[in-house]
Amino acid sequence: MSHRCVVIDDERPARERLKRLLAAHPDFELAGEAGDAEAAVRLLDEAAPDLCFLDVQMPEGTGFDVLRRARHVPQVIFVTAFDRYAVSAFEVRSLDYLLKPVGRERFAEALERARERLGDAGAARRLLDQLDGLRQSLGPGPVSGPDSTTPAGPDRVSVRHGSRILLLDPADIIWFEADDTLVFARTADDRYLVDRTLSDLEQQLGRHFFRAHRSCLVNLGRISEIRPLDAGAYTIVCPGAGTVPLSRRQARRLREIFPW
Repeated sequence: MSHRCVVIDDERPARERLKRLLAAHPDFELAGEAGDAEAAVRLLDEAAPDLCFLDVQMPEGTGFDVLRRARHVPQVIFVTAFDRYAVSAFEVRSLDYLLKPVGRERFAEALERARERLGDAGAARRLLDQLDGLRQSLGPGPVSGPDSTTPAGPDRVSVRHGSRILLLDPADIIWFEADDTLVFARTADDRYLVDRTLSDLEQQLGRHFFRAHRSCLVNLGRISEIRPLDAGAYTIVCPGAGTVPLSRRQARRLREIFPW
């Protein structure tokens, strides 16, 4: 099984080094490379790789900025000359953190972690594909069997509140917001830490939540008002939580859902 990966680093010699190391592992296929944050975001969204080797410091933004801006966020192995970003890297659930210059053995260890993680993800995707095929062959209507009483709708979202791990109904979440490298779920009562990226949540809950701007995913069912501001800007009003800004670009997309 081949895994598609990309290399993102502003230094060409560093990219070439990673590509040479990668060539020794035929089960990983290079799907592209980028040398700055803007190009990196486009590469992730267009190539949709399984794995990304990502530098931290680059022109036009950091590697963390790239992950916040990209709609497709793959598994990530950070590759950098600085060790001070390690905590932040693992807060965004990266697979590994490699310090330059990267040795062959250390690189191989990181790829082995990637194989384990991607193997699990691949099995899950194949199972979902099989279920989708079964649903299509059965046609519309409920499927009989032991799971026929399972309620419809998106899965619960696991969050942290102190030492507790809670499972929230997405309908009770007003919005998800990114605060630096952390993501929080906002309800009418409190704010909870979520061990997911906004892009992950958007993929899971996309029909029910809308990306109002780069750092906020809003529950469509909780929007009560779209309030115009100066200079063509807007803000979204959600009772029980307050307001969030709506970017001009996303305002055009929201009009397709709620014409105004």
